[in-house]
Amino acid sequence: MSGVAEPRNERPALSRPPRTVSAMVFALLPMVLVAFGIAGLVGQCSFSPGGPSIQGGPVPTVDVAAELRRAAGRVGFPVLEPSLPATWRANAANVTTLASHAQVVRVGWLTGRARYLRLAQSTAAEDELVASETRQPPHARGTVDAAGQRWVVYDSVRGEQAWVAERAGVRLLITGNADEAEFRTLAEAAINAPAGI
Repeated sequence: MSGVAEPRNERPALSRPPRTVSAMVFALLPMVLVAFGIAGLVGQCSFSPGGPSIQGGPVPTVDVAAELRRAAGRVGFPVLEPSLPATWRANAANVTTLASHAQVVRVGWLTGRARYLRLAQSTAAEDELVASETRQPPHARGTVDAAGQRWVVYDSVRGEQAWVAERAGVRLLITGNADEAEFRTLAEAAINAPAGI
């Protein structure tokens, strides 16, 4: 009598889910949701080399008068408060100290054309202030006349430029990605501002 040996270690075949259209849709749904989530996050961000911007949300603002009053109490020189067009929005202000212990008062604005400009005020030596604000060794490109003052033009980061002049012993430096007309607007506002706070 010959018998057939029974398999002892064979496992039962795994059952597969049905291959229906609805099953395929439910299998792909998590991947689609993840893709939409990533696209949504990327869509809320933008690259803005000259200064901050937020798509679909309010731009941060600062109270320039209050910030400059606070700064004036911390530094040993008169701080100027330029009067700028209503379409310009101040979105940053701070006071920093350089290696020489000279202090720098900075305010940044988004202009009416959504460009960025920053005004730095300091008693620091020109070379030190320029190196600090442009993040590179000073390299003068020439001069421009604005508000009855001669401004030295320096190269800055990302192909931008910086304008430097002096008023009553305080060095003024303007930098950003705005056009020449907006540079001139800020230069005139700084030179014509009332005597320091």
